[in-house]
Amino acid sequence: MKTNKWWRFLPLILITIYSCSPSSKKSESIYFGGRIANAQTDSIYVLLNNREKAFALDFDGNFSDTIQLVDEGYKKLSIDREEFTIYLIPGDSLVLNADLNQIENQFKFSGKGENRNNYLVQKSFKTDQFLTNNTALFQLSPIDFRSKIKTFHDNVFKNLQKLDVNSSFIKTEEQNLNYDFINLLYMYKDTYAYYNPTSQQLPVDFLDELNKIDLDNDDDYKTYQSYRNIVLTHLQEDLYQGFSADALLKKIKSPSIKNGFLNTLIYELNPNDPNSTAIYETIKKHCDYKPWLDEADKRMKK
Repeated sequence: MKTNKWWRFLPLILITIYSCSPSSKKSESIYFGGRIANAQTDSIYVLLNNREKAFALDFDGNFSDTIQLVDEGYKKLSIDREEFTIYLIPGDSLVLNADLNQIENQFKFSGKGENRNNYLVQKSFKTDQFLTNNTALFQLSPIDFRSKIKTFHDNVFKNLQKLDVNSSFIKTEEQNLNYDFINLLYMYKDTYAYYNPTSQQLPVDFLDELNKIDLDNDDDYKTYQSYRNIVLTHLQEDLYQGFSADALLKKIKSPSIKNGFLNTLIYELNPNDPNSTAIYETIKKHCDYKPWLDEADKRMKK
């Protein structure tokens, strides 16, 4: 089972957030250890925005090490092509006991930070199960789709409120669920004509929530995966509707969003596409990160 698969409706892109400025805050250690049974790899990884931390597995799947972390937030745990969202706070001490042959029944954290991370893993499993079992979900009417998704997310948040977790995490996760909800509305909008070919057009206010959020928020872009999906999808729609990449990049104030959009443009370059020439010139104008410029050059020479 691949976790988070339903959130990847954008073209396959590498969204990288990099920073040239070192943080002035002091880092704190997080202990992370445990055992991964039936793993087909010799290491697992925690993805920390602009870097990754590898944890070597011994012959029996045991691992143990520390992570230096400055700020709390969502991270990705990568195990054997599976990705899990976790939430780390400096000072955490986590032990993971997992069996990849029975992953939904045997994947549990213990230690300091266990409640929030077990919640996130179970939320991912339940979300995948909910969307997979509701094969006709995207054929529902706009009103029924919205109602069913909102009820599901409301129940997830009610269960979270019953747990003994940090108040800062509850506040962050409440916003995360809101972006997850809008992200699914966006997905419904983009697939509506395919699943409902004979139905009427979507109501003009179907995505009204989109008008209520700031689509140029650097902190939210760095924090929430669904927010990144929403922002980049919106920018791509503007691009397809005739706005130039140069004009869109000039409007973006958030450095992280600008970098994310640039990265998207680079990975969509195609020397056989007449529009790619202008986009390529725009990338060179707005990007000063040499590895990305080298990647753009390589893609235009294919």
